[in-house]
Amino acid sequence: MPQHEMEKTGAAQPPTGTPADLATELRTCLAPLRSCRAFDGAVGYVLRGTGPEVLAALDDVRSTPAGKMVSAGGNWRDEHVAPVADLQPGWSSEAGDAARLVVYRDAPADVLARFGHLLHALATSDRPHPTTWLTTLTDNVLKATGSRSEASHQARTRWTPDLVSEVAGAGGAPGRTPVHTTLTTLLHIDDDRYSTHRYALLATDAGDAFLARHADVLPEIVTAAGPGPRRLLTLRCARDAEQHAGLLAALTVDEDLSVRAEALAALAWLDGPRQVELLRPHLRTAAPDRLGAVLRRLSDVDGGPAAIRDALRAPEGHPLDAERAEPLRRAADRASLAKGPGAVVPLPPTDAGLLAELNTRPAASRLEGDWFWPGVEQRLARIPDVRVLRNALRQAGMTDADRRVVALLTTRNTGAFGRRIGAVLTPEDAVRWWPLLAERPDLVDEYLEGFDSRRHPDDEAVDTTHMMLTILECFPEVPKASVPRLTSIALGVSRHRLAARRVLGDGPGARAAARAALDGAAEMTRRSAAEWLAGLGEPGVAAPEPGWEFGDGVLSPAARTLPAATLRWLDRFREQALERGVPAPDVNRWLGLARPMLRTAPDGSGPVVGRLGGPLMLPPDFPTPGDSYGSAGEEYELHHQLILTLDLSAVPDGATDLPLPPDGTLLLFVNADLEPWPAGGAVYVPAGVPVEERESSPDYEIYEYDSPEELDAELRGVGELRLVPGVSLPSTPPDDETLARHPHAETLRDVWSDRIDGGGDWQLGGHAADFDGYGDPVAVAAYAAAGDRGTDPDDWVLLAQWVGFPMSILYWTITRQDLAARRFDRVTVQMHANP
Repeated sequence: MPQHEMEKTGAAQPPTGTPADLATELRTCLAPLRSCRAFDGAVGYVLRGTGPEVLAALDDVRSTPAGKMVSAGGNWRDEHVAPVADLQPGWSSEAGDAARLVVYRDAPADVLARFGHLLHALATSDRPHPTTWLTTLTDNVLKATGSRSEASHQARTRWTPDLVSEVAGAGGAPGRTPVHTTLTTLLHIDDDRYSTHRYALLATDAGDAFLARHADVLPEIVTAAGPGPRRLLTLRCARDAEQHAGLLAALTVDEDLSVRAEALAALAWLDGPRQVELLRPHLRTAAPDRLGAVLRRLSDVDGGPAAIRDALRAPEGHPLDAERAEPLRRAADRASLAKGPGAVVPLPPTDAGLLAELNTRPAASRLEGDWFWPGVEQRLARIPDVRVLRNALRQAGMTDADRRVVALLTTRNTGAFGRRIGAVLTPEDAVRWWPLLAERPDLVDEYLEGFDSRRHPDDEAVDTTHMMLTILECFPEVPKASVPRLTSIALGVSRHRLAARRVLGDGPGARAAARAALDGAAEMTRRSAAEWLAGLGEPGVAAPEPGWEFGDGVLSPAARTLPAATLRWLDRFREQALERGVPAPDVNRWLGLARPMLRTAPDGSGPVVGRLGGPLMLPPDFPTPGDSYGSAGEEYELHHQLILTLDLSAVPDGATDLPLPPDGTLLLFVNADLEPWPAGGAVYVPAGVPVEERESSPDYEIYEYDSPEELDAELRGVGELRLVPGVSLPSTPPDDETLARHPHAETLRDVWSDRIDGGGDWQLGGHAADFDGYGDPVAVAAYAAAGDRGTDPDDWVLLAQWVGFPMSILYWTITRQDLAARRFDRVTVQMHANP
């Protein structure tokens, strides 16, 4: 250091025992303050604690480049660096950052505390509130040590929760004790970008040791923390679940669902009696709506069912309220089913490499919380029987392995962006699941009853009843414990009744239950029993009319004739609309708008009803579809491009409610050009009329394709069009008239929008699909034609719809009268797109 500098700030030399170069590095770190009178005072204050009044003087510096350079560090533009380098030759942003790392690596706790006070005095006034100097210092440490350099690593390694606590004590940080202050600081998440990184100081071996030594303080700190920090702390405490057992037990009934799940996942590695000891008190004290997972855990471990039954035996004068008693009683009844027949079939051979992984990988699940073994779902296709995975988790010490494996069905996806495994479970996939569930009749009953499996409101809700029925169809025989619930489902009105009947089969018990209901039950149950018995071929029993399960007069005659597999979509819609709080009469009125349609299936299955693309086959004397342009004598034709040739004889009667011809072919055309609008139409060729291949040369600026020929080649490559029965409800934004008749229309169309299965590129009949809220194309067509034809808007219908171009939908519309009169020349075409 230059002699004049030593003389000028001689009183600001480091105390005895401080690294010799610390004063030099601190001056380099604070060098931007040389442009103001605060530099010498700041150095003296940080090194020796002299002149604390300098902090107040820094108020005028806070908003200047010098103040920001010291408080934030990092790289600065030359225009800010040059004035500092003039005052301290050789200074640069990099030199300042390097010096800061030395301070954080070597400075004693009291110097670090005063450095934190100084940084806080310079921090901008928009720092999140409440923020303390210790928070400011910690965030700055995390920012300064964020690189991968050796110097950053050395400084970062030093910063443990113990050092933060020591610094807090040295600097008089607000809080009951330095430990309280440290934990509050590291677990507080605010709007600062580095606040979520503070937890990283706890996520180390040193952090684990700190948490273990101060386990008695954690419950008080956690109570004041938000759900995010509580969840993070729960995951960390899971590394030593016994040490933090009391805290984890308290968090199993936390107000936040994810915190409860993580706490229970952590306790799952303790033995059963210990878990019972920790969870038993909640049965009488916790909020009933937070007890579900606790009850399921107690049902899984030794002594747990007895604890539930004991809680039901309320002491004299202290009866349980109904809200608490009901879930306890249901859990006790279900727990009595838990003892299954054991291994119903031997384990099949499993890939040796996978077995080796299963013997080692599950132990890591102890540290992964509720989301154990990320990516395990990708291995399920290689596991012929999921009991292999269950056994590996049991061997690793997981006490709820059965339940955690089954939960994969409702919590993991089939691919990176796929749907939940249980939502798309096929009979072939179900084969790997049934042996485990045969050992756990209580889980079968739980999933049959149905529950909301979502961990987050945005997650996909899996229909657990349908999922479990699919698995039960693989059972060699019906579990006796499941017969009562299956019978109740089979005699109900829900979409699940048919699958439940398949599971029960044609045994004497099934027929007897149906006959008993036919004689003395409520009206809807009698109808269900009649449908069941008629399906079994019972003499003298006639099935009710299709669609009976929705009630008399709810569905239109056309919708009532749809297959049961299609009507299940309406049943699911009704169920979820009621869950959203829409009154039943309003739901029923909306269901009255349901219309049958034909649609593309997700897997491309179904009968062939047409052909995509060319060739164009027309009668010899029929003009090539297109538009004429130009003046007299200079006319030219712009041909329309053929998109689909539909064989109307392949369209089943009643598949739509449109008055389509029973046979012949229907050709749909469009030139997908948005400038100014798409041109197109339709041509009907009656059956038996001779046709020949027609050359056609569409020439237009096609949307999202290089040429019409490229689109035609792609369509021909797809070839056959296969359609299956479907049902549709309105999905476009409701107009005022619709809202007057259906005040819950927005909620109802929102519920229906969730009922997708990945199909539907082509649609024949039904309601038009919404595109970005653009409106109903059928209503638009009616409005446009009102002055020309004088038609009633209610006469207009959707003929066909194609989601064939990126971010767009094409619609062909027509009136019912024109359809019946075979006036396909009056078809209109629209395209809703967001290019």
